[in-house]
Amino acid sequence: MPPAPRSFVLTMTALITLVIPVPSASAATIDTVTTQSIYGCLRTNGAAVYDSAVNQTFVTYSGTNHDIYIKAYHHAGSSWSAAAKVATLNLTHSNAYHDYPVLRQLSDGRLAIFQATHTSSLQMYTSPSPRSITGTWSNRRISTDRNTYPEPIVIGSAIYVFYSQNTDLSWPYRIYRVIKSTNSGQTWSAPQTVIDSGRSADKFSEVYAFGVYERNGRIYITWSQHGGPKGHNGAGKNIYVAYFNTADSTMRTVNDTNLGAGITGGELSQALVVTTNPNDLPVGKTLPEENPVAVPMQDGTVVLGYGVHTANSRRIVLARWAGSSWTSTTIDSATSLFKDIVASGDAVEFVYATADNRRLIAKRWNPSAGQTPVFDISVPYSGGADTVFYANFVEKRGGISVIASTIHYATRKDVHTGRWPIFAISN
Repeated sequence: MPPAPRSFVLTMTALITLVIPVPSASAATIDTVTTQSIYGCLRTNGAAVYDSAVNQTFVTYSGTNHDIYIKAYHHAGSSWSAAAKVATLNLTHSNAYHDYPVLRQLSDGRLAIFQATHTSSLQMYTSPSPRSITGTWSNRRISTDRNTYPEPIVIGSAIYVFYSQNTDLSWPYRIYRVIKSTNSGQTWSAPQTVIDSGRSADKFSEVYAFGVYERNGRIYITWSQHGGPKGHNGAGKNIYVAYFNTADSTMRTVNDTNLGAGITGGELSQALVVTTNPNDLPVGKTLPEENPVAVPMQDGTVVLGYGVHTANSRRIVLARWAGSSWTSTTIDSATSLFKDIVASGDAVEFVYATADNRRLIAKRWNPSAGQTPVFDISVPYSGGADTVFYANFVEKRGGISVIASTIHYATRKDVHTGRWPIFAISN
């Protein structure tokens, strides 16, 4: 009898599972940002920014009817500001959760929130004053390219906004594009297509990116191909990593192969890191992957964090590219609910939820020291919430390390009155 097929294949040269004693996690403090949020399907970027000039952390979220709000935490006084309304969206349809805000800070200190009117257009809201949430925010429509899931990156006065275009829902088919501003959002380039699988025969032709991460002008994009025979977002397969080189606007593999202005369907294999089986899934799951994100390190290596599950297994995995191959380390084999990862010196920190969604766990890892605990907290549910949707690291943080949202999973798409908590974790 031939051996049973593997449910997923890691395109690595080594597979290492660390089971070693580790010290206890440090104490963490939990603080409520708001109890009046609703579901928004934010990716792994954009929940908050920290501004060291004023020692404040700014947090954005969707409130009642998906109106956009922002709050400021004053670290010196250990206090939250009142919520400021940035924009009134007044949305009550079941797809409104796609219209979530993504927060960034411009080079002059002004705060900017990017929001896609799902499959239609892209807006940029800008605070009137630097390092402040008060006053009337300006609103500029920056694209009408059937935009979905915006991922902005700010480098000086340049802004790059990556997004999936809703190209052909009937196939289903979504390409991945970027627009650029060189003057902090005053004017914008035409779109550049950076990933385009074409209308593949298996219909896994929708590019779904989960995070973008920049270092030294290289913007790393991590994505999966969704769609399949069941139609739009009906299934997913594989995890890919490549980077956008801002110096010449080309897409490149992790080993620096230049693929030109965009990756085509025939070139996808050059960016493939993890091969997954879209037909081997647990009950209730349609996608094999959970929030894959790759971060470039200061030594030139790349670390990919992700969750993966099959009908009979679930794991949190870190994969490291060190110049010639990927090496995989299984961190936890009891859950696949990966949330986010961030570079921290010569290590990465990452956060994930337990399988029952009752706890959030953060750890630190590098290849020489292995994994060490950062925090392990019980999720402070209220308002009927039962699930952590996102847990985003605050990059360049100043005390608050993670912002996490909670939702009631079964009703998340149909509740439009703010009732669920968003909380901050400091450690």
